[in-house]
Amino acid sequence: MGLVMAGFGLLAALIQLQGAPLAGGRLTGSVRLPLERASGGDTPVLTFTSPRGSVRLLFDTGATSSMLTPAAAQRLGLEARPLPRRAFALSGGGSGCQHLEPARTTLPDLSLRGEGEGVSLRGAEALVMEVAALPAGVDGVLGAPSLRQLPIRVDPPAGRLRLGRTALGVGVGSLRARPPRQSLPLEWRRGVPVVRLVSVGGPVEALADSGAEGLFLSPALAARLHPLGAPKPLRLVGFCGEQTVRRQPFAGLGLPGERPDLEAVRPVEGIVTANPIFQDLGVEAILGQELLRQRVQLWRLDAPEPRLELW
Repeated sequence: MGLVMAGFGLLAALIQLQGAPLAGGRLTGSVRLPLERASGGDTPVLTFTSPRGSVRLLFDTGATSSMLTPAAAQRLGLEARPLPRRAFALSGGGSGCQHLEPARTTLPDLSLRGEGEGVSLRGAEALVMEVAALPAGVDGVLGAPSLRQLPIRVDPPAGRLRLGRTALGVGVGSLRARPPRQSLPLEWRRGVPVVRLVSVGGPVEALADSGAEGLFLSPALAARLHPLGAPKPLRLVGFCGEQTVRRQPFAGLGLPGERPDLEAVRPVEGIVTANPIFQDLGVEAILGQELLRQRVQLWRLDAPEPRLELW
């Protein structure tokens, strides 16, 4: 059976295991924007402007650092300083993380313009490295250190994205007037948010990753679930290279608030992979767009008790 090359296999999670963390800068303001999606997928994209030019970054809660491609850094005229390989280590999809040669740069002052006062990002740092995981037309990712500073609402049904106080809404019909269907407590771990899912075998810890196009499962978790169809091979494209994995529908896994039995939990399309992030982060799944793409999401990474609210 041939391999499938698809955006469904995109995994933009990037975990820093060693070395000083990069600065998230200062993200301030409030803005309403049309919701942009990555080419061939559902991951939100933010288009920033700067005096040096524009840059398109994935909205990626699963990345402990922001990242730029070398081409984007060169276009913006940024100086990149090599990081010592022995003092800096990364983990991501694929098996080539040890061969990456990231550099470090400071982003120019960035702005998001739309309805409202706008949002600015100042003083943020980013890794500069060549990766295969980015969709066409995307220059990098905006990671958790910056995203945890403001409430962010992603509204696929309305085709809108909001940052800052406008994400919370006011008035009749706003999110404040409608209790969420699910409110998922989040826990910070190695600089990224972790959530608990429900399954037939008990709670399952998962990376809450807006930059992942699918729902990724460890082989051990997949073995505990109920397969609903034959597996299909897929080529997974991650920050650390490509690998062959399998895509398969399962029952027995869902979001908190759903009944964890085979009849009640709706089927999900899982991508089964031996991703090193599972071991490095201590999770068994990566919650991505498979369970998020149709839902209104309010990311409260800025809150003292972080959470993801879904409608």
